[in-house]
Amino acid sequence: MVTLSVIIPVFNEQGSIGPLLAELESALDRIPRPSEVIVVDDGSRDGTSEVLEAHRRGSRRLRVLRLRRNFGQTAAMAAGFQAARGDVFITMDGDGQNDPGDIEGLLADLESGYDVVSGWRRNRADNFFYRRLPSQAANRLLAEVTGVRLHDFGCTLKAYRASFIRRVTLYADMHRFIPGLAAAVGARVGERVVAHHPRRTGHSKYGLGRTYKLLTDMVVLRLLVRFAGQPLHYFGLLAIGTFFAALGMTFLAFVDTTSVRLVSYSTVVMPSVAVLAFCLAFYFLMMGLMCELALRTTRPRDGAYAPMVRHEAWPA
Repeated sequence: MVTLSVIIPVFNEQGSIGPLLAELESALDRIPRPSEVIVVDDGSRDGTSEVLEAHRRGSRRLRVLRLRRNFGQTAAMAAGFQAARGDVFITMDGDGQNDPGDIEGLLADLESGYDVVSGWRRNRADNFFYRRLPSQAANRLLAEVTGVRLHDFGCTLKAYRASFIRRVTLYADMHRFIPGLAAAVGARVGERVVAHHPRRTGHSKYGLGRTYKLLTDMVVLRLLVRFAGQPLHYFGLLAIGTFFAALGMTFLAFVDTTSVRLVSYSTVVMPSVAVLAFCLAFYFLMMGLMCELALRTTRPRDGAYAPMVRHEAWPA
C-alpha cells in the first residue's frame, strides 16, 4: 500500500526531468515506506513525454499523467493530488533545482506534528534582481496577508498530510498559497531549510511579468482566508458601509442648502444617488445570504480534474 506520493508538475523539461527522476528514485530507496512518483506533464511540446515514457518502463514507482494542453502549474498539481494514493504528499519542481535528498527531512518534520512543511531556499541559486528580490517582497506580503510566517512561499518543495491538502480547493495560480489555505482549515504549518541548485537546462517559466497576477491573487487569498467560512461577514460589512453612506446622502438631499452653502444640484442628484446606495446595500446583503446558502449546500465534486487528463500511464 502506497503511503508516500511525490508529485511533480512539468512543462517542457526535456533536459531536466530525466536526471531528476534518477536522483529521486535513489532518494526514495532510502526511505522505508511504499512510495509512488506522479509526474504531471502539463502539455509539454518538447521531448518531455518521450523521456517520461522511457523512465516509466524501467520504474516500479513512476506514474505519468499527460494533460490535454498547458493548464498551468496549479491545475497540474491539483490533478496530481487527485490521482495520488498516499497519506503524505511531496511536491517538487521538475527543473532539477529542488534536491530529492531533502524529502527525508520534510517527512521527519511531518512526523513531529506538522501538517504542512514548506521548504525554504535560504541560499537560492537564482538571479537576485529578477527572481530573488521580487520573491522576498512577495513573501513578506504573503506572510502579512495569510498570517503564516514563512520565508519562502514560492518553494515548490513541500510536504503535506493528504487529509489536509484534499480539503483545499486549487484554481488559477493558487499553488503558491497552499500553506495559507491549509492553515485556514486548521493545518499546522512548519518550515525547513532546503537545498537549491542552479537550473540544469532551459529557462524559468516565471518572471516579473507575473507580478500583477500575484498581487490580484493575494487580494483573493485574503478574502478566502478571512471570509471563506462566513461570506455574510464580508458582504455584511459592504452592506453596512453602503447603508450609512446612503443615510448620509439622504441627509444632504433634504437639508437647507442655502444655510449650509451646499451646491444647489444636491437636492436633485442626492436623492437618486441615495436610493441607488440603499439598493446596493440590499444587494450586498442578499449576495451574502446566497453565498452562505451555497456554502452550506454544495459539496466538493470528485473527479473535477479528470477531463484534463488525456492519458495516464502506470509502471510497466
